[in-house]
Amino acid sequence: MIRINKYYNQGFVSITLVIVVSSMLLAFSYLQSIEIASFFDQVITKEYRLMNYYNAYSCIDQATLRLSSDYFFRTNNPIKIEYLNCKIIKVYDFDGVIVIESQGDYKGVNVNRTAKVKLYDNRLELVQ
Repeated sequence: MIRINKYYNQGFVSITLVIVVSSMLLAFSYLQSIEIASFFDQVITKEYRLMNYYNAYSCIDQATLRLSSDYFFRTNNPIKIEYLNCKIIKVYDFDGVIVIESQGDYKGVNVNRTAKVKLYDNRLELVQ
């Protein structure tokens, strides 16, 4: 006759419960880390976009500086300015107003800006 100890299976429920709760906590912490990484990526992208916004305006400033020294400065070829992380896309005349198109390009995030400049004989005016 085989005698079965009734206390033999007593720890099975508790070890199963510990494994289930541990796996739930592990899954929850994994989801939280994915959410934190996504938020960090969004913040970095927003920061790069803001930096490129100002980089594009730096190129507009460079183009207006060139216009102030060269009245006939026009270009259809992009002029890349490495140290400002931007490029002057186009400078063209449109109904007596000079249109400057620029692009800020840092870390692969591109921001395009356009400015309008009116030229006079002795000065230039940013019309926007």
